[in-house]
Amino acid sequence: LGRACAARGCCLLGGMALGGVDDDAEEKGGGLIDLDMGAWGSGSMSDPLRHAVGLRTAQDNCKMRMWNSFPQLFQNTIFHGEQDPEVKALRHGGSLQDRLAFSRALKTEGNAALRKATASQPSAAASSESRAQELRREAEELEAAIVEKERELRALRERLASVRAEMGTIVDEGARHSEGCGVSREALEAAIATYERAAGVLRYVECVRPDWKNDDGSYKGIEDEFLRVDASALEGDSQEAVEARELVASCYLNIALACQKLGEHDRMKSACDEVLQHVDPKSVKALFRRAVALVERPAALDRDRDEAIRDLVAAAQLAPQDREVRTMLATLKAERKKQAMSEKCAFGGLFERGEVVKGDPSAPSGKPAKLDLNDPRVQAMLDIHPGPGGFTPA
Repeated sequence: LGRACAARGCCLLGGMALGGVDDDAEEKGGGLIDLDMGAWGSGSMSDPLRHAVGLRTAQDNCKMRMWNSFPQLFQNTIFHGEQDPEVKALRHGGSLQDRLAFSRALKTEGNAALRKATASQPSAAASSESRAQELRREAEELEAAIVEKERELRALRERLASVRAEMGTIVDEGARHSEGCGVSREALEAAIATYERAAGVLRYVECVRPDWKNDDGSYKGIEDEFLRVDASALEGDSQEAVEARELVASCYLNIALACQKLGEHDRMKSACDEVLQHVDPKSVKALFRRAVALVERPAALDRDRDEAIRDLVAAAQLAPQDREVRTMLATLKAERKKQAMSEKCAFGGLFERGEVVKGDPSAPSGKPAKLDLNDPRVQAMLDIHPGPGGFTPA
């Protein structure tokens, strides 16, 4: 039966290719395969292909769950060994001292690239930051006025929204200006790539599939079963391992700093996540810069601010004397308190006025135990009005 179905399907497909199915086909029998293309949507051959591509994509995603969980800065290390023979030789045959020396040299190169990128940025960025600070101060003053003057709440909120919108515009313009400044952005991306290579000598992911690379230099698909993560250089308590952890953490933190200058706060946060999750969970700089990445995003939400406060509290516990951490923590807590006061002023008492009434308010307060028609409560409940003599029981 299966071979008959296949044969019938091939005949029908062949007939379509040569000009469509014969008009007498329905009279000859319904067949074993219904190729009504309208069931696919538009009725064209592109629909089955689209569904096939979707199925293949879903299958590939199941095979790449671990790979998709890696941030970009770590994913890029898979290509370093393929593109740089020296990196590949150091990973598989070099001593830890040689790998550290090579990583330090690359980090120095990255530092130079980052300084060049920072120096090449025009002074407009400084003026934008100054204007942003002025707007932040004005926003705080307006929020305080909202709490004190409830009668002007609507007008003040409109002004506050306008100020915040202008702040977001300045951030967007700064990002677009960074994109337009080709030399500065190119230098920052070059610095990030150098830091990735420096850290990738000591902590990296590689593909162990033998036929991963094609003859033309391209690569086959990446699947989790062929991936190997190597962070052995960071393990242990030896002096070399401690230095390796510090070096990798420093590279990731500098990547976060470069991403901040590019206005890419999601990449900035992922770099800090790598430090805290895989290198140094007690890094004060990583906690601080992750908090900055959370609150500096134009679309930051209240939960982002709360998460930033948690990071800053953890950083303050690790480094109580860090002025930068304490200043930012105090600012965010003050902003949260002002917002809570503003919301209380605007909505306070809205859900506290009156009483919750259960049942019929016109009903008598008590329910009689017996239906005595001479009982006023029973008379009110039954809506009856006896005469002066009342009801005489039978």
